[in-house]
Amino acid sequence: MQPQFTLLYRVWHWLLALSTLGLLGTVLLRKTFLSWRTNSEIIQTKLLENGVEVSSEVAKLTAKAIRSGMWEWHYIFAVVLGLSIVIRLYMMVTKKAQLPIIKFLQAPTFEKKLQHGVYTLLCFFIMLMAVSGTVLYFYEFLGFTKDSVHWVKEAHELIMNGVILFVVLHLAGVFKHELTTKEPIISKMIHGDALS
Repeated sequence: MQPQFTLLYRVWHWLLALSTLGLLGTVLLRKTFLSWRTNSEIIQTKLLENGVEVSSEVAKLTAKAIRSGMWEWHYIFAVVLGLSIVIRLYMMVTKKAQLPIIKFLQAPTFEKKLQHGVYTLLCFFIMLMAVSGTVLYFYEFLGFTKDSVHWVKEAHELIMNGVILFVVLHLAGVFKHELTTKEPIISKMIHGDALS
């Protein structure tokens, strides 16, 4: 039997996991601790308490400057996600991996179909997120205006919700598999097939 958890497969998986969690983490920061709306109000209030008055526009620009480093990390994680996608495409072209949809269609049982279905949808949503994020980042180069890609931004954020859902389902499935079977899938994803 051909090994499934090869070094290339594991590198791809962990690059994908790191980049996806990093991207989701930076968005979580954007929506919570680094929200420019909340932080601009805090900046205005605290400065006013100390006798310094600033306009809401200056407070907004300051709050956005505070979180700009976080966006740099978002872009770095996006590049890592792109690298993981290139590795996966290479694996599929060289027959080191199948298209997820093929595994779903060939799954022999309902449980396997469910497992491969969640995985296929996770891959699909990650691809959509990558494509929409690329369009948002390169919109000027692609000849679009900021207003004309506003719907892409909304779609990108909506797709993120799908990614979150399928990441949670994927992790739940992995832990269920680990706890209900004798196969040490987490160990194999770290150390490879040698543990079987």
